[in-house]
Amino acid sequence: MLITLVLACSACGGGGSSKAISPQVNPDPQPNIEPETFHCSKDISCPEVVVTGDPFDVLNGAPAPFRGYADPSLEYDPVTDTIWMAYSWLNVQISDPTPPAEFDLGVRTHLARSDDGGDTFSFVRSINEMEMELHPDTSVAGWSTHEVSTLLMEPTGNWQVLWLKYFNPFGTVAGIDERQEFLYSRSFANIPEQLGDTSAVWSTGSATSSSWGAPFNFTSINELSDCDIQTEPALFALDTDIFLVTSCIVVDLNGRRTDLERLVLLRQTSDGYSFVGNIMDGQDALDLGVDVIQQADISVARDGSIILIVTPIILDADPSHQGCMVYEFNDFLSASLKRDESGKAVARNIITADGNGLGPGLCTYDANSESGIMLVITTVNASGNDVEFSLHATGVHP
Repeated sequence: MLITLVLACSACGGGGSSKAISPQVNPDPQPNIEPETFHCSKDISCPEVVVTGDPFDVLNGAPAPFRGYADPSLEYDPVTDTIWMAYSWLNVQISDPTPPAEFDLGVRTHLARSDDGGDTFSFVRSINEMEMELHPDTSVAGWSTHEVSTLLMEPTGNWQVLWLKYFNPFGTVAGIDERQEFLYSRSFANIPEQLGDTSAVWSTGSATSSSWGAPFNFTSINELSDCDIQTEPALFALDTDIFLVTSCIVVDLNGRRTDLERLVLLRQTSDGYSFVGNIMDGQDALDLGVDVIQQADISVARDGSIILIVTPIILDADPSHQGCMVYEFNDFLSASLKRDESGKAVARNIITADGNGLGPGLCTYDANSESGIMLVITTVNASGNDVEFSLHATGVHP
């Protein structure tokens, strides 16, 4: 969710070395074929996905002014013929009830299941909760906030969920750029219903204090030495290997360097990750006329192709999310997408939608789900004090 990165680059640490990133040119250029397009309207053609047993948040008997579902991640279990979905559940947290009450935005990860092929979903459990905590260095009080989870059935048959956790000081609803200390946490389990029983801080970038105790730092990888923040993770398994796609956020003394931001592919190792390659970068964003490309999801299409789904983003625009685009890998193990003769990535599908504020994006896909690509739409009222996130089933199978 972009809330994590309209967020706080004023809270980021200084950047590392700056690198010029060039897109990978496809050794076998693809013809310029027009992508299939779909526009998701809020009607029967793109129905809303409601999780039974997990209603939107209410406040004083009315819909909370910050509510809904976001950041879906679908994963099919062939053993039980079940489709699982991890997602963000949004609410309003009361940090101080003393009049005038002090509020913050709440996000945590929930888990749902579908036993009818993705037609309907029912709530299973909360994987994590927002908890009051003290910053380990400053003792400032705040909330532990959890979002953008990614769910995976590992090649062994066990399960992993990994998500972004960050520290939100109390009373920073109006100052969203004060959110800080971004790291990944994860949970392992034999079956999905046990995810969240135990979890641990796992990895971070250079902008996060070592006091949080993350055992792995992404900047220990030479190719990521300039990455201050890692965000928007996506797990994927191929054969016996597990891979992670993550957004690399770069900040230097002049501020956020969107020209150096990129989506990177990493292979999970016993003690961290190894670098595979850059999938998309600042040049790809320029090719699309946007500022950054984030919110990746990796999946397999029904024809067996490995696909990448991303959200193009125009920062400070309304809407900032520009929908979702689907690309096909030319060679997954070298992080290479199909590209044309000029080196531009060739889109397979483009999905747009109604919505304002953050707008439409945050897509996920599993070929076994009749929902097709699942899309998030953000709706903000005219005064800007009521924000709703909703999931929609596009029915699109790339």
